[in-house]
Amino acid sequence: MKTILIKGSGDVTERQEFLDFITEKSKKDYVVVICGGGSKINKALKEGGYSVQFDDSGRRITKTQEEKTIARNILEKERNILQDKFYTKNVFVLSPILYAGAVICHINGDDLVKAYELGFDEIFIFTKEKRIEKKKLIFKNNPKVTIIGV
Repeated sequence: MKTILIKGSGDVTERQEFLDFITEKSKKDYVVVICGGGSKINKALKEGGYSVQFDDSGRRITKTQEEKTIARNILEKERNILQDKFYTKNVFVLSPILYAGAVICHINGDDLVKAYELGFDEIFIFTKEKRIEKKKLIFKNNPKVTIIGV
């Protein structure tokens, strides 16, 4: 049995191609899915009156506890939605959130993939077609990673 890591950008996790891929892989291998939610987080922050800012590497900056809570709630909801779809399968879904004690530490899903890379036999990144080239640059030094556009 292989270990498979699949990261889905929040914009594609409801796409049938993504769901079918996970189902197929889970028939014979252990699958861990990292859910995204960046676009939904940005929208919720804007609706909450927060400005959405990014650092030099393109990572969102969440300054206040309220912003972190908004992001956490969206990511946990996305995780729960996906986990419910695969509750009878050999699939574990997680959100890109780390905790240092009670401190919420969001980690970009792509960075979390890199952190977990050594533990997995195969890694797949699902993203929108228009983001494929950007993802290829992000993972250019990660030969296990396969980018799939939907």
